[in-house]
Order: sequence, then C-alpha cells, then structure tokens
Amino acid sequence: MARILNYEGNYRSNVPVSGGGSSLVAGALLKKGATPASMNGHIRLASGSSANPNILGILREAHATALDTNVAGTIFTPRLVEFLTPVRVVRIEISQASADLVTATQAVSTTTITLTNLEDDIDAAFLYVAAGLGVGQMNYLTASAAGSATLKAAFGTSLDTTSKLVKILPKFHEIISLSSDGTKMSSQAAAGAISAVVLDTFIQRSNGAAFEQLDPTKHSALVGLNNDASFKIFADVLLRDTLPYSID
Repeated sequence: MARILNYEGNYRSNVPVSGGGSSLVAGALLKKGATPASMNGHIRLASGSSANPNILGILREAHATALDTNVAGTIFTPRLVEFLTPVRVVRIEISQASADLVTATQAVSTTTITLTNLEDDIDAAFLYVAAGLGVGQMNYLTASAAGSATLKAAFGTSLDTTSKLVKILPKFHEIISLSSDGTKMSSQAAAGAISAVVLDTFIQRSNGAAFEQLDPTKHSALVGLNNDASFKIFADVLLRDTLPYSID
C-alpha cells in the first residue's frame, strides 16, 4: 500500500551522484543526465551556460571524481542531496503478483536477457525473479535496449519461459505503471504511462527489517530471496501529473 513519507517543505535524501569526471563541491546543483547508457541511475553535475533541464537538487557534501557512481554497477556512491521544490515522496511497494510480472520469452543462461516489448533506456535497473525457474534471484542491468538487456552477471540458475520477473526501474526514471487495484507498482515489459520520478528503490528482507537501498555493488547477485515469506520491494516516487499540479 502506498504511503507518503514526508510532509515538511524541505526534503533531503542520500542518492547516487556523479560529477561526470569532475569533482563536486558542497552546494553544487545536480540534474538528471541525458544519456541513459552512461548517466542512468544517478544524478549529475549541472554547470555552464548551456541548457540544464531536469535540475533536481543541491549537493550537501563534497564528492571526489574517483567515487562517481556508474551504470556498470561497479561504483555506487550516495550523497546527501536537498531537493529544490517542495515535494511529497510516496513509498510504493512493487507488486510480485503474477498479473504484474514480466515473463521471460526465452531461456537465459548468459548475461543477455530478451524480454518481448521490454522498454528502452532502463540501464541501471534491477530484475527480480518472483516465480518459475530461477525464483529468488536478483540481478542488475548494465545496459538495455528495446526488447533486450545486459546483466551485470549471468544468473546462477538459468531462466526459462516459466520465469516471471519484477522490473525494478532505475533511479530517476520518469514513467511507471500501477497495479489494477492502484496500491502497488506493476512491472509489465513495456513502458508505463504514469508520469512520476523514481527517486530510490529498496528491498526489505523480513517484516520490520531495515529498508536496504538497492546498490549494484551489493545486490546484483542475490539468491534465495524467495525463502523469506515477507520479502518485499519498494520504490520512492514523486507523482508529477496530479490533479492540483497538472503538467498537461
């Protein structure tokens, strides 16, 4: 069930950042990057006199170039960022119900996974096998294209057409889908149509356990998650096109 996380005007959160090869100083403006293959899953430096669309917040601590978060999933560095405008952050569980999953369309035994009608530009997403062969495994996408994607590592147990997956969208992705009852996010292969910004993604391994921020250096080869009956996946989102604040 969705719930609002904050009511105050100011919102800060630790989110992955990159200076794109430049060190960052406290107080720097950060934006969503424009190139999914190299800039997905983190926010980057906004600078210069050229256009800087999608500026999101202000960095509140220094950041060294060597710690730049990357799409390859080998470096992941969250930093404290203060968001620019008053926002309501909504935490939504990502559904594991069969009707809300993506079905594997062929056997998967290498780092290539093909899913019919898979949306483009979801580099830095995660996949979780929620049912079928290979259930309980989680992996990270280092690259994606319409219909197929590249895994950071091959699944330990190969998948087949019985495998059903949760598509965990990359941080700062801008479209989502909801389940039929409106209480959770859904994971069909094709792109969603609801305008929203995915600020962060988490797993919770047992009831009452701490939320774990999904990190490709820690969560790209998890197994046995299905053995935890209360295992859940969540996304923190900003809903953009609402009745009082329409973007149409």
